[in-house]
Amino acid sequence: MPTPLRLRASALVLAGALACVGCSGSIPGPPKAVGDGFPGTCLPSEVSWPSDFLEALPGESEAIGGSIVGLRLEWVDSDFVWRLRSADTREDMFGERVDDPSFGRESLVDVGTLEVIATGETELTEAEQQMNGSSAYSVAQLSGEEYPSPLIVEMARVMKDGSPTWQLTMCDTATNELTVTTVN
Repeated sequence: MPTPLRLRASALVLAGALACVGCSGSIPGPPKAVGDGFPGTCLPSEVSWPSDFLEALPGESEAIGGSIVGLRLEWVDSDFVWRLRSADTREDMFGERVDDPSFGRESLVDVGTLEVIATGETELTEAEQQMNGSSAYSVAQLSGEEYPSPLIVEMARVMKDGSPTWQLTMCDTATNELTVTTVN
């Protein structure tokens, strides 16, 4: 018959294994620079434009834990994907919420359907942890993105002069030229 100590130890091991389901190990790291590996174009044949999907996504998809704090278009395994970063809620082994502003979720989703390909935990940067300022959706609306060009290929929260701001990388879909701008 198992001892109480062994039962507790077994419960902790099981809880740890369950908590790790979907850990970030299944998500490849991002390319070093925006656009690295693109197959000659920044415009996939089927793509959901950030200014179209960012408003609905947080309540509609398991790819997002909370507020979106970053996205990037990437070429992974011969396909385009969106890498989405969002704030998330950490829970302890008893299901209680743990206040941890650095805890986030990172997901790769299909560019056309927004179907989740992989998801896992991530640590948010200092800028990503600060939720003050404009939402990803409102910044995408202000970006000037419209079909057929330019396309947002990255939205990143960065620190500028001690305050968080959005840094956008836009791609001219006719020339594949990337431009970077900041929006508050």
